[in-house]
Amino acid sequence: MNRKNNTQAVLLTRGQVEALRHLQERERGRSEFGITPSIHEVARGLVDSALKTIGKG
Repeated sequence: MNRKNNTQAVLLTRGQVEALRHLQERERGRSEFGITPSIHEVARGLVDSALKTIGKG
C-alpha cells in the first residue's frame, strides 16, 4: 500500500517541548474525563491558531 505521508517533522527546543507539556496538562485538567491530548495535537492546534492569526493580518 503506497500512501503519501502528509506530515513533516519539526524540531523543537527543550523549552518549547516543556511548554507544550504544560499546555497538555492544562488541557487534561479542563477535560471532565481526564483525557489528555497528545503533544502532537497540542502543537498542531497552536500552529493552526498562529496561521489563522497571520492570515487575518
